[in-house]
Amino acid sequence: MEENYISGPARWFGLFSKLLSLFGFFLLGSFLGQFLGLVAVVLIMEFPSTNVAEFQKLILDFMANPEKYHGAFKGMMALQWFVSLFTFVGGSWAYLRFIEKRSLYELSPIDAPSWRIFSWAIISLLVSIPMMEYIIQWNQSIVLPAGYEELEAWMRSSEDNMARLTKLLLHFETPLDFMTAIAVIAGMAAIGEELFFRGVLQNLFERYLGNVHVAVWLSAAIFSFIHFQFYGFLPRMLLGAFFGYLYIWFRNIWLPILAHFFNNAWTLALSYLHQEKLIDLDPEQVGDMIPWWSAAVSLLFLIYYIRLMYQQREEL
Repeated sequence: MEENYISGPARWFGLFSKLLSLFGFFLLGSFLGQFLGLVAVVLIMEFPSTNVAEFQKLILDFMANPEKYHGAFKGMMALQWFVSLFTFVGGSWAYLRFIEKRSLYELSPIDAPSWRIFSWAIISLLVSIPMMEYIIQWNQSIVLPAGYEELEAWMRSSEDNMARLTKLLLHFETPLDFMTAIAVIAGMAAIGEELFFRGVLQNLFERYLGNVHVAVWLSAAIFSFIHFQFYGFLPRMLLGAFFGYLYIWFRNIWLPILAHFFNNAWTLALSYLHQEKLIDLDPEQVGDMIPWWSAAVSLLFLIYYIRLMYQQREEL
C-alpha cells in the first residue's frame, strides 16, 4: 500500500507539515471530545451548575479524584468514549479527508486475511502473556540514575494517577458495567488507536522515511508514550510494534484492530471474572508469579506463531 516512498530533500518538509496537520486535528478532536465528554459527565453525575465557581471546582475535583464520587464509573466511561471517538477516530478521518483526500476505507487496500491469520494473532497474544508480564515487572523496577529525582517523582506520580483511574474503570458493579467497559476500553480504544497510530501515523512514517521497521517502532513508541504510563512503556511499545507489523504484513487495518480489541477485552474479562469470584487468579498479581524460564518459553511460542504469520504473508 505505502510502497511509493517519498525521497529527496523535500520529504523532511513534507513529513513535518503532515505531522503538524495531524497533530492539529489530534488537538481539535481532543478538545471536542473532552468538551462533549464533560457535558456527558455533568449530565450523568447531575452536578449543580447554578454557582459557576463551585461548578468549576466540582468538575476539576472530579477529574482529579473521580473515585470519590458515586457513579463515577459511568461518567468516566462517557468521557473516555467521547475522547477516543473525537481524538482518534475523528482526528484520523479529518486528516485523511482534508489533507490526504483519502477515506478510512483506503487503509485496508487488501482484503481481510483468512481466519487462520486472525486466530494466530490472538494465539500470539495469549502465548506472549508470561513474557509480557515478566517485562512489565522489570520495567516497573527501573530506577533512574542520580540527578533525575524530580523526573522520576513526576513519572511515579503520573503512574499512580493512571493506576487509580484504571482501578476505577476496572471495578464492575453490574454485568452492564462490564459490557460498557468492553465497548469503550476494548472496542472504541482499539478502533480509534489503530486507525490513528497504525493507519495514519505509521503510514506517514513509512512513506516519508522509506523504512517499514523505523515506521513501526517509531509509531509504537509514540503510541506507548501517549498513554503516560512510563513504568509500562516498554511492554506497551512491544505491543504496539506487534500491531504495527500485523498491519505491514497484511495491509488490512481490521487485523490490528481485532488483535487490540482482544488484548484489552481479555484483561477486562479476567478482572470481571475475578471480581465475580469465578476465578481465583488476580490479574494484578500475575506478574509476581512469572519465573524467567516461563517468559523464555513464552518467547519461543511467540516467535513460532509470528513466523507462521510472516510465512503466510509471503504467500499473498
